[in-house]
Amino acid sequence: MQNVVLAIDIGGTNVKAGLVDRNGEISNIIYQPSRAAEGRDALLSVIKDVVEKQCSKAKVEAIGCGSPGAIDHKNGVVRYMQAHIPDYTGTHLAKHLSDFAGGIPAAIDNDVNLIALGENWKGAGKGSKCQISIALGTGLGGGVVVDGKLFRGAKGRAPEFGHSIAVPGGEPCTCGNFGCFEVYTAPGAIARRAKHYLASGILSALSECEEITAKEIVHYGNLGDHLCSKILNDATKYLALLIWNLTQSFDPDVFVMGGGLMKAGEKFFSHLNRELDKFYCPDELNPMYSIKISELGDDAGILGAGKLAWDWLDGTDR
Repeated sequence: MQNVVLAIDIGGTNVKAGLVDRNGEISNIIYQPSRAAEGRDALLSVIKDVVEKQCSKAKVEAIGCGSPGAIDHKNGVVRYMQAHIPDYTGTHLAKHLSDFAGGIPAAIDNDVNLIALGENWKGAGKGSKCQISIALGTGLGGGVVVDGKLFRGAKGRAPEFGHSIAVPGGEPCTCGNFGCFEVYTAPGAIARRAKHYLASGILSALSECEEITAKEIVHYGNLGDHLCSKILNDATKYLALLIWNLTQSFDPDVFVMGGGLMKAGEKFFSHLNRELDKFYCPDELNPMYSIKISELGDDAGILGAGKLAWDWLDGTDR
């Protein structure tokens, strides 16, 4: 029987899990509703069920798991989680995972970190020296991989690009601060901005939409809708600013972009590239980086969790 690790990706809606071999081949993917909104105990009960199901299918060598929140990778603890998962802060997740599986090794990391690691192992960041991943979904998540290893910072919080400040004293963010990059660039956040402006009486074609998403904002923004153009211009302006600042800080060779906003394709990137072109770059430094769209999609987190488990088992990332 081929050696495999169990890779788990915890989301707000589902817990996704698969078996991953040393070559990055995924098998036996399952999904279960996470029940995360019900709190820590409900989520752990789902994870326990997932672990037991997967361990019954193969001889699992180790477990790797991506979780929302600020993660203490070394000690396997969720250091901090916002109210999206009640009572989750302080959970010794790695120990729970190990116990659920009969004592095999388990390692955890932030879910977006593992998306970055997956892309670096088998996706758009493969072969890069310094890869920065930006995930634009409900929020703005980020990951940095240097020489194949995740950069986590001193206490495991890095990188939180989305909660760097774009506009001091700007619009409120779910993190409790004001003016974060996430507020102006993340699809979930820009949809909330649009709803706020509509409620205040600003006219827009969005008022005819059954559901307001970033896709509609990009579409109508390209057609000249005043409100959508404003929100789209803000999104690309601040995302370009973030990319430029990260370029100066990390000197990456590639940015890997993922998340729902990428579905807008050229309609979005044409705006982003115009904003990036506003920054001066001497000819001697061009090209400073490339921008690639995620190649792995929903499998990135599973592959990153698998790579984490293999590295933990091998003793190369502890």
